[in-house]
Amino acid sequence: MLTLSMHSRFVALLPMAIFMGLSTPVDLIHAQEDGNFTDEMLEELLFGKGLEEVVEKKPSQWSKTLNLSIGGGHGENPLQSPGANIQEGGFATASVDTFLLRMGKNGGVFYVYLYGEGFRYPDIPALDLTGIALAQAEYSMRSPTTGNVRGIRFRHTYYDMVFDDPDNPKTGYPIQSNKSEIRPFVTFPIGEGLTGGFEVSAARDTYASNPELYNYHEKEFRSIVKWKGDEDVSVNFSMYSRWKDYDGRQGFMNDGTSVDSKTRTVGTGISGTRKFGKGDDWEVNLSAYFNKTTDNANGYYDYESLSGSLKVTREIGPWTLSASVNGSGSSYDSRPVLDENWNPTGEFFQRNGLSTEFEADRKINEKWNLFAKWKKERDDSNDSGYEYEATMFSAGIKWSH
Repeated sequence: MLTLSMHSRFVALLPMAIFMGLSTPVDLIHAQEDGNFTDEMLEELLFGKGLEEVVEKKPSQWSKTLNLSIGGGHGENPLQSPGANIQEGGFATASVDTFLLRMGKNGGVFYVYLYGEGFRYPDIPALDLTGIALAQAEYSMRSPTTGNVRGIRFRHTYYDMVFDDPDNPKTGYPIQSNKSEIRPFVTFPIGEGLTGGFEVSAARDTYASNPELYNYHEKEFRSIVKWKGDEDVSVNFSMYSRWKDYDGRQGFMNDGTSVDSKTRTVGTGISGTRKFGKGDDWEVNLSAYFNKTTDNANGYYDYESLSGSLKVTREIGPWTLSASVNGSGSSYDSRPVLDENWNPTGEFFQRNGLSTEFEADRKINEKWNLFAKWKKERDDSNDSGYEYEATMFSAGIKWSH
């Protein structure tokens, strides 16, 4: 029973850790609880305003960028412990990201993007070194006559995180994952400022801990509509259906028979960006996503989730100030909440998360920036084993070339 409890806890907490835990690349993940990246999030990280504007402005065939960051800070409850034995301490962090972009003939575009970030808490043995890494490559071709774009994207994501484990406080409960994905796509103009698109994907996610419970194959179909206005306004809408087939996880029917566990998620999302003020020194980003997941057994993994985010950014001379809030909520249809004696309480499992963040960047020159960041997150649930509150402050220096 203890193994099942730990498995259930980390299945539920893992998306929240991705949603709130690390920094830059996870800002791309916050809109989807399962950790998939959207095109708009990746383009914002790579190019600021999107791939198409870079294609139009880059005068040469090759473009290369390298960014480094190093810093430190203090974290309270980085293991997301729901209990009274909360650990805290100072940490060191470093990150690197780089991309290579090539503009080919006849509307061809190829890029490779690499990102890595690590954390080390010397006073917390379980967090000796954790981090995330991403590698992505994409090739696309635009028709000069129709404007249609066809392409294919490859992505590999690795993350190494540790949760609180009361039975093993020195090691915690490690979660290490490698996810590989291939995603063909097509986009096409459908009106003034409007672009439509379709994507299909196949992915494989493998875990170092309890692979028989976590490992799965995934398929997805996604439709997208994008609108871009004349005055730095854009809106993106998507609908998707996602299927997961687990290697060894078993689901149980109402008559007690077991089946290989499968889930399907149907979801929709909308995001928008608006710039305003003199010189577009203000920017507002809004997003909201709704997902409904069902399993092929007795409904233990059936749930609905809603997430949203708001980020406001202001540029004042050499300063860039930002504030953001992210929230999510999940409600399960039939998963019971158990008391300390493993007896049902009569309630079904619910979980709500909230994260707030403030960041200040100070530009020194064309290559160097200073930064400071404060972040607070919490998870509320009707099961006390999932409740936690954590705070983090960090500061450091960035270099770009």
